[in-house]
Amino acid sequence: MKLGISTASFFNRVQTESTFDILRQMRVDTTEVFLNTFTEYEKPFVDALVQRRGNINVHSVHCLTTQFEPQLFSAGARVRADAENLFRKVCYAGYMLGAKFYTFHGPTRLKKRQYDFDYPKLGNRVNQLIDIAQSYGINLSYENVHWTYASDPEYFTKLLRECPRLYATLDVKQATQAGHDPIKFLDAMEGRISTIHICDVDKAGNTALPGDGKINFEKFFREVEKRGVNAHALIEAYSRDYRDLNELKNSYDYINDIMYKAKK
Repeated sequence: MKLGISTASFFNRVQTESTFDILRQMRVDTTEVFLNTFTEYEKPFVDALVQRRGNINVHSVHCLTTQFEPQLFSAGARVRADAENLFRKVCYAGYMLGAKFYTFHGPTRLKKRQYDFDYPKLGNRVNQLIDIAQSYGINLSYENVHWTYASDPEYFTKLLRECPRLYATLDVKQATQAGHDPIKFLDAMEGRISTIHICDVDKAGNTALPGDGKINFEKFFREVEKRGVNAHALIEAYSRDYRDLNELKNSYDYINDIMYKAKK
């Protein structure tokens, strides 16, 4: 298991193309590249980004998922086709950056109502998206997010049965915000975990740097090691939650130390 920092942690502080230099300054060699907007999905931007990557290992790519991922499941063929065009662009970015995984959110929960999912139908569509992603040499990794379909462990238990090639991204903060113990997702994701997103939550429910909130990361990583999870852990902080890069680096070192101790 390797630790890195997502470029999302620098959003609104520096542009995406400058994050590789910052990671090198922090002596962090692994990242998830978060593409923030439509122009960043385009080939000229991606190809220029590749030139800036240098020796940084890009484990995965992510995008601003609400821009098109829900529409990948639309009943309208034209809507789906337009969304797939954007999906393919992000897959191309992942391929060019050497990423192994596309971090995926999928449909959102728009209303407070009971959702009764047709898992065979959902699984069939997800498998189609997996085919597209794998045609670019990249794997789809579905993330638990509290405001999407994938907000609880049961969703993963049932969907993964329909999608044998699907991976999972466990977001510790999102699990907590959904009212679930993150460890329950470790079990529900059945050894399919490719990526773990690390961010903390304070007692008021606000996001915080890892170590500044209430999540017990020592317990969490002991459970990760106990289950033999082979995944990359990536700090996905919010830039509003730290004042300078030293605070972010201290948080990275804090998690790195916890992961080292958990292995013993």
